[in-house]
Amino acid sequence: MNSILVLAFEYFKIGAVAIGGGYTVIPFLYYLVEKYNWFDVSEITQMIAISNLTPGPIGINMATFVGIKVGGILGAAFTTVAFMVPSFFIITILSKFLKRNKENPLINNIMYGLRPAAVALIGVAGLKIMNATCFHLAKFRETFNFWDLISLKALILLVFFTILGLKMRKNPMILIVISIIVGFVVKL
Repeated sequence: MNSILVLAFEYFKIGAVAIGGGYTVIPFLYYLVEKYNWFDVSEITQMIAISNLTPGPIGINMATFVGIKVGGILGAAFTTVAFMVPSFFIITILSKFLKRNKENPLINNIMYGLRPAAVALIGVAGLKIMNATCFHLAKFRETFNFWDLISLKALILLVFFTILGLKMRKNPMILIVISIIVGFVVKL
């Protein structure tokens, strides 16, 4: 129960500062790995994949996933609620404030400054995921074999799905189905 309460408190803090959407939560997952070792870095990509495949906001899905991993159903409930509570209050207060101050240049400048910060958090998360998926520095340190550093298959799939994703912007579900099929075939 203690670890569930600690996890809920951590997700309460994350929910209060994860500005810019669900993908901005990803850097905090790396923080949780370093601080608590509740899961390992390789599991983060699995969390993202599962959170993308399940209905609902990705940040909440990841909170639920981590909660189940650490504390079962009770952990999932506590973590999910703890993650959502700050957003609920912040959005409620901010929406009333922004509605009254929508023409204020200072407020518009603050909002303008928050956008690049959100993009940066998402970009850092993307780079970390790419690094965990395509590069294996620990294995390379053991063998000093270049092919142990780079997962060529993962790199090719990354490029393929990036190009496909850019072409299929209007229907990401097709991309997800194709990735499932390709993943099944490639792993055989």
